[in-house]
Amino acid sequence: MSRSVEAAGAILYRWRQDFQGWMKFSDNGRPPVDADPRAALDDLELCLVHRPKYDDWSWPKGKLENHETHMHAALREVGEETGQIARLGPYLDDVEYPLVNEGKRKGGKGGRLKHIRYWMATPAGEDRADRQRTLMGPIHKPSTKEIDRIRWVGTQTARGLLTHPSDRAILDAFIDRVDEGALTARQLLIVRHGKAVPRKEWTGKDADRPLTPRGAGTSYALARELVAFAPDTVASSPWIRCVQTLCPFTDETDLPLTSVNHLTESAFRKDPDRAIEWLDARMADLLVQADRTAMVCMHRPVIGGMFAHLRGLCTSRGLAKRLPEGSPFMPTGTAIVLSLTGDPAHPSIIDVQKVTPIVY
Repeated sequence: MSRSVEAAGAILYRWRQDFQGWMKFSDNGRPPVDADPRAALDDLELCLVHRPKYDDWSWPKGKLENHETHMHAALREVGEETGQIARLGPYLDDVEYPLVNEGKRKGGKGGRLKHIRYWMATPAGEDRADRQRTLMGPIHKPSTKEIDRIRWVGTQTARGLLTHPSDRAILDAFIDRVDEGALTARQLLIVRHGKAVPRKEWTGKDADRPLTPRGAGTSYALARELVAFAPDTVASSPWIRCVQTLCPFTDETDLPLTSVNHLTESAFRKDPDRAIEWLDARMADLLVQADRTAMVCMHRPVIGGMFAHLRGLCTSRGLAKRLPEGSPFMPTGTAIVLSLTGDPAHPSIIDVQKVTPIVY
């Protein structure tokens, strides 16, 4: 038996209804360069849920189901406990405590542990939610015996309402992310295509080499994870194995797929700077648009060159190490999520998350 019970959740937040955006501070809709990121906390509302079984206030969270990742569980639990289809942002932190202490103000030690991973999350909005529902799977409303009240409150009110120290620790992690500029962060998802038919077994053009059956299955499983971040735009190398990797996502969400010739293996080999310039322009576009997320699928050699460039944008050595220097850089059929902040001409990466689907 596993030593710990795995769970996931999120701090779901939204701007106050009377919030006018950064336009009240600047002419370009972005916070001024010298603005204190923490000042934005006054304009936020955080979602708390009340569990009558324990008579406590906490963040929406819950246990993982069979064959479920923490990311997918966080998205599902937020939906089930708050009624909000959300999208995940930067990762926050994890907490662990003895399972026997669940819901208790004070507790003892020993026994199995409950391990919970938390993300930042925002309501997806109706357009995104409509695209997400098919890939997410069923979202069931909780019984009032599980969740009987939901409150949207300010940061300081939330701190006073939260029952458990571990939940207040996650609030501290949230505020630390705010200090890093996470409230205006944009997410960029980089996907490595699924397992393709080996070159030595393929007699056609390399551009036409398709996914194996397992690669196709992994791509569908990956789409269930990528939907947690609700990409608004999707781009890819036009080679078949990249396009097929994204098809499960684009087919279910009805998002158009943009082909980028600079991202093929042959084009990158001839002119890597052109591909890197395209990525820089894509990141700049993200940072000048409001509330957008982008996804792009690439090949292993291209990813290696991109990682070499992106490591220099990371805000710490620890983050840079999450972008490996050695091949294969990423396993086939996986993704990373970059959280970008800063000036469009000089973006910074404040978070790097790995997305690995479960295939069974």
